[in-house]
Amino acid sequence: MQLPFEPRRDIRHAFTTPIGSFEVPGAAELMPKIAEVVLAKEAAESGMRRSNKGGWHSDEQLLHWPELQFADLADTFRSAVFHMTAATSGQVRFQMDAVLTAWANVNRAGSNNNPHVHPLNHWSGVLYVQTADFSADPIREAGNIEFLDPRGPICMLSIPGQMTTLSLQPRQGTILIFPAWLTHWVNTFSVDAVRISIAFNSYIRRFKPMQASSAE
Repeated sequence: MQLPFEPRRDIRHAFTTPIGSFEVPGAAELMPKIAEVVLAKEAAESGMRRSNKGGWHSDEQLLHWPELQFADLADTFRSAVFHMTAATSGQVRFQMDAVLTAWANVNRAGSNNNPHVHPLNHWSGVLYVQTADFSADPIREAGNIEFLDPRGPICMLSIPGQMTTLSLQPRQGTILIFPAWLTHWVNTFSVDAVRISIAFNSYIRRFKPMQASSAE
């Protein structure tokens, strides 16, 4: 017996993982100015070791750097968190208190970021400040950020055509935002280039849906 079939009617996609992508207004002018500040910090400070293998990881007080006051990054990241929370909660109106932290990453040839998550946060994200054309790099998916399918047992025997990793090429002026528990990493590249990003975490300390007024 042949079953009647309509994909939109008969298939439910369960447990999807949201990854947001936002373009920062005025990025063509703003990103080079941010890059200049980050590279000056890199030259002056030793940096930290976190997920980075090689490269440079700044302190996690970037949102308080006086040199970046012109960029208004806290409001930009908070806006991304608001949009993603609205999309996943299904709430149009709500009050939210989100705590943000951020830091800069500078990767050069041979450096990468190992697979990791961001514990005790709800959302994590990254703003691409400076990127490069890695298309001629012999390394597969060079310079890309990659995400691991969070459904652990899928690696045992995946459904035909189903991805187990998602590889995304960074684009200058773009913010990617995703659940902080989602395992991700940054691939090595071998071309002579400087890849600059600003990563951020958000912990939602308070979330309160608001009732629409009767006048609306």
